[in-house]
Amino acid sequence: MMKISTKLSALALLAGTMMSMGAHAETQENVYDFANNNLNLEVATPADWEDATKGVISGQEIRQGDVVLTSIDGAKVNRMWRTNAGVQYLQVGGKITITADEGRAITMVNFGVQNYKFFLEAQEGNGSLDADNYVWNGNSTSITFDNENAANEYNTQTLLLNMTVYTDDANEDTYSPSENSYTECANIAEFLALEVGTAAKLNLNNAQVNGTYWGGTFLEDATGAVQVTANINVNRNDVLNGVIYLVRAQDDFDADHIIPTADTDVKTSLDEVTITSNNEFTPTVVDIDALPTNDNMSKLVKVKGVTITKPGRFFLITTSNGENIQLIDQMNVGGYDLNELVDKKVIVTGVFTWNMTRWAIFPTSVVEDNNTAVTTIMATDASDADVYTITGINLGKADFNTLPAGLYIKDGKKYLVK
Repeated sequence: MMKISTKLSALALLAGTMMSMGAHAETQENVYDFANNNLNLEVATPADWEDATKGVISGQEIRQGDVVLTSIDGAKVNRMWRTNAGVQYLQVGGKITITADEGRAITMVNFGVQNYKFFLEAQEGNGSLDADNYVWNGNSTSITFDNENAANEYNTQTLLLNMTVYTDDANEDTYSPSENSYTECANIAEFLALEVGTAAKLNLNNAQVNGTYWGGTFLEDATGAVQVTANINVNRNDVLNGVIYLVRAQDDFDADHIIPTADTDVKTSLDEVTITSNNEFTPTVVDIDALPTNDNMSKLVKVKGVTITKPGRFFLITTSNGENIQLIDQMNVGGYDLNELVDKKVIVTGVFTWNMTRWAIFPTSVVEDNNTAVTTIMATDASDADVYTITGINLGKADFNTLPAGLYIKDGKKYLVK
């Protein structure tokens, strides 16, 4: 499972540039970072599945800055949870109420969401909730967000990685981010050159959507590729032109395996983007030995003449020096069956990435490689190099005319003896 970026929205870095319409309003930012548990709450894990009390925050009043979060049980409880992959979030099955201190008013709530799981409705408070972009805007001393109208099975509970609550003096003023607080980037390469945490106005120029899955969206233009770690409501094979607001983020697995990513910002939408659908993209053909580098991260690639193995639970292709690349059917593209292709030479097309412990490709296509590049032997080859069977047995300096029919390798080339 791909690690999900838990970087907070860059609004946290932009508080100093927030513009208030009132001369006396002072913007205060209050961050509930559930992914990193900055509140030191008890967290349940899969081992606690049968313990209905572990990680439950219902009934608690949790203060952060000048606001208080109150948790109220619903059909399902509100519970801090950590997955086997180490991702932490607040699982909301009931209600949460956010109340500002006396003399203060809540003007914005920005939610960071895991796996697009967001089913909250704003039941109280003077404002409006944009459920597609996970943002509430308004002016209220208290707001209640309710998950009760969802079916409240596990797959309809809201999963919050973080929640940032902005407050001002309790008057009629509201505020919005300054346009000047966004760094303009002409392309993805310029976006990737930004410092982590920088909010950007990214110009998309024929940016292709290489794929989408529960962990985000892979975008690539002529200059580079990036993974957007959120749902931006696009589909594989879409082409995007226009402007989108994103935050430069990054998943650091270790010093040698870093995924440049983009988090959504309060302004992220497709309002300024034109989408054309059902396009066919030409992947970058990469030799398997040259594939495992951070430079290829999130790109649509094609590798030819590789053999799929399954020594254990996972499907693998392997470089000549023994480095494994996992094939993960993460994007549910269809049209191939990895089980049927084990031990066969194949051509793999897909998005290259890092999957927690090893390099990986999320395939969009896997087909048998029928191009064997075979030379038919009519006479003895002139070189004196050793001849090998297709399974790697060294036959020494054999004469092709004396060998039984079959495929052989000599000087790195394949030969067919009829």
